[in-house]
Amino acid sequence: MKRIVLTVVAVASLFAVTTAHAGAGRIARSTLDRLGKTTHMQLSLHALERNDKDLLGLGVPIDVPLQYGGGPVEQSGSVNYAIFWEPPGSVVSGLYHGLIQRYFQDVGGSAFYGLMTQYYQGSQQHIVNASSLGGSWTDTRAFTASPLQDADIRAEVVHAMSANGWSGGIGHQFFVFTPKGVNSCMGGSCSFSTYCAYHGHFASGGTDVLYASMPYAGTNLAGCGAPSAPNDTDSDAEISIVSHEHFETVTDPDLDAWYDILGLEIGDKCRVEYGTIDGQGANVHLNGHPYIVQEEYSNRAFPVLGACALS
Repeated sequence: MKRIVLTVVAVASLFAVTTAHAGAGRIARSTLDRLGKTTHMQLSLHALERNDKDLLGLGVPIDVPLQYGGGPVEQSGSVNYAIFWEPPGSVVSGLYHGLIQRYFQDVGGSAFYGLMTQYYQGSQQHIVNASSLGGSWTDTRAFTASPLQDADIRAEVVHAMSANGWSGGIGHQFFVFTPKGVNSCMGGSCSFSTYCAYHGHFASGGTDVLYASMPYAGTNLAGCGAPSAPNDTDSDAEISIVSHEHFETVTDPDLDAWYDILGLEIGDKCRVEYGTIDGQGANVHLNGHPYIVQEEYSNRAFPVLGACALS
């Protein structure tokens, strides 16, 4: 993925058709997860995909370890909230809500999530292998714009928090899922033409709120799909993207913790890497359930074993 540093909000990792991240001088509030291998976008792209050999032909290697920038991580674990913004007439797979919630219930304590325990904050306060589903909610209100803008996504998070009594802060992540065909834009970049998803943070009522904008991957499976589907095509594609934004938010919630010299985060560097896929179409089994998820970057594997891993 490539990462973009947007001057608008704190955006961290875009799961993009190309992905962006802002390296030195990262200003952002959110990060796009871009589609595919697109080269650079003059929005301050944070990252190039791991299999690109250099940065824009400049001979800068992509396979470099993540470095610690001094900011917080979700050290004690992540509590995740799924917000399904679906006005009447919305189209989503019948398995979509259940499978996404199941992922959040299954991933904590797994070898896959355990990959992040090598990363830390402060004086070697390592991330613990704990993650859970804090709650889910379906909002049937009409959309506030077309296409939705980042401000609309953030307002929806605040609305969901108020409606459900949810609190923010490091350790709580809010994922806003929108239905098939619904487009969103951030800083001039839009879903399905530029990115698949992104994560970021903003302040609300004096609290740091971590969020991710999650357009419906089934809108553009060519750009945002997964290589297989052990459960359901649209849901599995979305879950792989969810895992990308989830892991990046845990290791880089405020965009000042773990990223490489190019600004790439843990998921950006392995955007198109899936490893071995079994006969069910899965590459990991979490709590006994099959999933297809992209690999994540492991400093422990660098450079001998290869940096992208599933555990």
